[in-house]
Amino acid sequence: MLEDIMNVSLSEGLIVTVFSMFIVFLTLIVICFVLFGFKKLFYKENNIVKNKTKKPERKRETIKNKNEDEEELVAVLTAAVAECMGKNSSQIRIRNIKRIKQNTSAWTKAGREEQIYNKI
Repeated sequence: MLEDIMNVSLSEGLIVTVFSMFIVFLTLIVICFVLFGFKKLFYKENNIVKNKTKKPERKRETIKNKNEDEEELVAVLTAAVAECMGKNSSQIRIRNIKRIKQNTSAWTKAGREEQIYNKI
């Protein structure tokens, strides 16, 4: 038996190699189709999109929450400026707020926050 293994020719070895590679790639293709099928069966992206178009009332709620967030932001900024200036918050009026676009990375933001938290 060991002698038969030792007497394998180059062409027989290539046939075994090509056949083995064919089986591996066929298995990978089957796995791809199975995963694609799972995505179609269990992922409900279409239902989420349909639900968003059916309920416009939620958009109104988010606008109200946005206005409340803006009011809260003004209150927080007023309190912070009053504290820094050593005045009462009733003496300070914020007329407008300009948001500045930040071109910094997440790492830069994290570094700044870490420095601020270390000072507290």
